Amino acid sequence: MLLLALVVFIPLLSMNPFPRVRADQPFTLNAVPAAAQEGNTVSLVLSAVGAVPNIQYRFRFSVTDPAGTTVQSLMENYTTGQGQDTFTLIVIYPSPSLPGVNTLVGQYNAKVDELWPTAAPGVAGTSFFLSITDSSSYQRTQTVNVQASGYKVSESVTVTIRTQTTSTLVFSQTVQASGAGVVATSWKIPVNATIDTYVVTLTGTSTVKNPVDSDRVSVGRAIMIVSSITSVKSVYQRTETMSFSFQPTYPDGSIPSTGVALLSLARPGGGSVTLTATYDSTSQTFQASYQTSLDNQTGTWTASLGGHAYSDAFGNNGPGTIVTNNSQLTTIPLAVTVTTNSTIVVGQQLRFSASITYPDGTVFQPGTVKAYLLYSGTPTVNDTVPVVFDTSLQLWLGTYTIRPSDTGGLWSLVVKASDSPTPPNTGSATRAITVQNTTGGNASFPLYYFGIIAALLALLLVVFFLAFRRRKVTHARLKIDLDAVRSEAGRIESTDFFKSVKDQVKKEKDEK
Repeated sequence: MLLLALVVFIPLLSMNPFPRVRADQPFTLNAVPAAAQEGNTVSLVLSAVGAVPNIQYRFRFSVTDPAGTTVQSLMENYTTGQGQDTFTLIVIYPSPSLPGVNTLVGQYNAKVDELWPTAAPGVAGTSFFLSITDSSSYQRTQTVNVQASGYKVSESVTVTIRTQTTSTLVFSQTVQASGAGVVATSWKIPVNATIDTYVVTLTGTSTVKNPVDSDRVSVGRAIMIVSSITSVKSVYQRTETMSFSFQPTYPDGSIPSTGVALLSLARPGGGSVTLTATYDSTSQTFQASYQTSLDNQTGTWTASLGGHAYSDAFGNNGPGTIVTNNSQLTTIPLAVTVTTNSTIVVGQQLRFSASITYPDGTVFQPGTVKAYLLYSGTPTVNDTVPVVFDTSLQLWLGTYTIRPSDTGGLWSLVVKASDSPTPPNTGSATRAITVQNTTGGNASFPLYYFGIIAALLALLLVVFFLAFRRRKVTHARLKIDLDAVRSEAGRIESTDFFKSVKDQVKKEKDEK
């Protein structure tokens, strides 16, 4: 019986009293950052999804450096809380809990072993890189920053950069290590640097590394940055010159002074014009222009600089994506100036001339010109006045005879011009015309008659004033002077001129 009890009890002692978490539990390990320069630390982030709540997990982290040396961390614990099924655990490399080196260039491999509650080696893994440059690829004008560590204090270290294809030396400098054993320097890539892979190497006077501090980096053409295209105006009129400009910059922010670009100017109805943009040293921009015509289609014109449509003298080009600018083209206003009499009477002929020009001063000749005489009273009048172009005077001329039946008052002479493009360029002008005649049985007294009578009255007043100032007399003498004024007025009234005025007024009354 005792033997039977031991057979049953011993297997029970070997059983795990906690819930078993299988090795297929989804753990992931990530290095942050995945690439860094020598001397920097890296965070190893272990993430768990679907964990068991209220249980302690135990892990061990390990890292193998480029020299093949593997280091392990102390036991890292994490206890989940009530209802918690996810967690992250972070270990810094190198650190007191995970000692190691970060002074070697190359790839570092990291992994995590689960120790509890399940013994599962390698539940997650990742890798990261330590280099002596801050990037593996560069563009012309950018700066290669070099940093290495693990050297003796004040040790002289030679930094060289050569092309891989021809081993041409492009940079060499001797740098003393800092108190922390760090060597740092930089190389600004020229705008015309050879497109190639470059080998960056550090050689100490006493420190020997395995692997040696050496990196390969690629140098390519600079991708020019063009943030926008600028237009001198947002709205242009036909015959005006559309002007566009842009300013490319290198990756380091400097401005090129060489090269050429091709802009595409798209018409509203389809099709496009190719414009060549050249460098302007005053504004430090590349400029292109397009002279519009009288018949260009109105609407939105789009200037665009396609990807890599600009290139400098060394083959650097840009922009990386298309850049556009929209401008509006509108019809052009015709300048119309009308010259004519402002007053006319019935039976007289109204003569007028119209000077019609484009904004640039060109005389408007081919096209349509119409003139109208308008009266808004009762009855309304809307008469068309024929006009013709006089080639010798370079003017549009028109005539109109006021009819006896036309109503007196304020009339409007309207002249309109338009050319043939679609839509047409147009212009107009209006002049006020006073028409004098009879309406409704009331005599419209001619203005010059009023002028004559006003002149006579003024003459009488002047005679009276002069006579009054010349003689300071008694009431009897004043009476004599008044009699003299009446006598003078009678003499003026009996003149042939005044009689003709009276006869003219009587004749108009009889005709009505």
